[in-house]
Amino acid sequence: MAKRPVIDPADIAERMAECLETTSDDVMRPLHELDAHAVATASLTPAQREEYDALRALVKDVTRYRLPGTTSDHPDFHGGNGLPA
Repeated sequence: MAKRPVIDPADIAERMAECLETTSDDVMRPLHELDAHAVATASLTPAQREEYDALRALVKDVTRYRLPGTTSDHPDFHGGNGLPA
């Protein structure tokens, strides 16, 4: 059986960021959010899923009232690939 090549996600993110003229953090953030949502909803009952989706919608609605500079995503704690530094 042929071995699969080792693919470094950080390298892929860097290459995508270069093509999109952005940062690797901007490339990886949606992927992390998508993965977190899939894990969070995997074992929920339909009623729990409904409450979870309602809470996510509420948070999304409220974020438009957030003032610039009042929150931090703590980029100084994380490296270029989103892992703790």
